[in-house]
Amino acid sequence: MHILIVDDHAFVCAGLKATLLDTLDDIQVTTTERGEEVLSILGKEDIDLIILDLFMPGGYGGFGLIGLLHDRYPCLPIIVLSASENSTHIRKCFELGVTGFVTKSAPKEALIEAIAKALEGERYVPKYLIESVAEVARVFDEVDSGVNVEIIAELITDRQFDILSCISRGHSNKQIARELELSENTVKVHVSAMLKSLGLSNRTQAGILGQKLGLAESVDIEAGV
Repeated sequence: MHILIVDDHAFVCAGLKATLLDTLDDIQVTTTERGEEVLSILGKEDIDLIILDLFMPGGYGGFGLIGLLHDRYPCLPIIVLSASENSTHIRKCFELGVTGFVTKSAPKEALIEAIAKALEGERYVPKYLIESVAEVARVFDEVDSGVNVEIIAELITDRQFDILSCISRGHSNKQIARELELSENTVKVHVSAMLKSLGLSNRTQAGILGQKLGLAESVDIEAGV
């Protein structure tokens, strides 16, 4: 197995490489501190898995690099290793196609488990992250249970579905009220009812669910009551 480590800190690359070589059998590890070198390495080496720092300096890293790698190598597992525990960052990574997300503060066992899961074609987020970030857990539950637009549409009214689409695009209640020609109070009532019907705790979870369903890409809002 050949793993590519991408991190702008040489110390992290060296330490992580040593850990993997000491822990895993029959493994080869290549490291780079420059995001712009990744495609060149992939063109020369047979890489089985990438461990990637989320925020790389310069214009060749982060979410852009993840998206590019997934587009060009859709079957290549990518594990993000990041200091961030921000739920938005985690959600965005999985939307871009990463296989696993591990924080740099996690024990090495978490990364080893993520590697094992990735090679089996399974996604991985450490249990403590799922438990501490409710919306991450909710997204995993909804996606894994096969929830789709049709099912959601049966659970809420047409107007609430319109509002869910707006929330998915990051609109505030004031913006939603203006777009749908409603009062802010009416929007608040609809949001509360929608969250209850969907079993969600807050609008952040609603936004994540809507984005997973592709509602954030919708710009056509039908008139409703």
